[in-house]
Amino acid sequence: MFRIGNGYDVHRLVEGRKLILGGVEIPHETGLDGHSDADALLHALCDALLGACGLADIGQHFPDTDPRWKGISSLLLLEEVGKLCARENFKLVNADTILVAQRPRLAPHLPRMRENIARALHVEPRNINIKATTTEKLGFAGREEGIAAYAVVLVETTSA
Repeated sequence: MFRIGNGYDVHRLVEGRKLILGGVEIPHETGLDGHSDADALLHALCDALLGACGLADIGQHFPDTDPRWKGISSLLLLEEVGKLCARENFKLVNADTILVAQRPRLAPHLPRMRENIARALHVEPRNINIKATTTEKLGFAGREEGIAAYAVVLVETTSA
């Protein structure tokens, strides 16, 4: 049996934080604000996986009211989500994601993001796709107020 899931996340850009997307620290004058490292790409991917597996959402598993998750790498959260899905007998077939940011230019960082995600989920990098786009200076992303991410995943059951 196959199931799909989708995820969306957005975080505000603020001074004094590192910009981390796909587990990659990207040089930039601002970073994403959040309880964890605020990696919008990985949060959207976590939600897509959890949804496909019928396991609620990232906020239920890693609430921002829990001090255990303060400042945590979202790669660790993604690994945990992968384990939760595996316990429910699901494995990732593929993921397709989109990052929406006016700046910085993300294309040079996409291969490392892809490798990080593949490693965290124990899949081949070819099963992970990441695209980056701008909004042509429209909306909050275009005004450089925040960065958004979308994710769609296909999972399949590993048991009959």
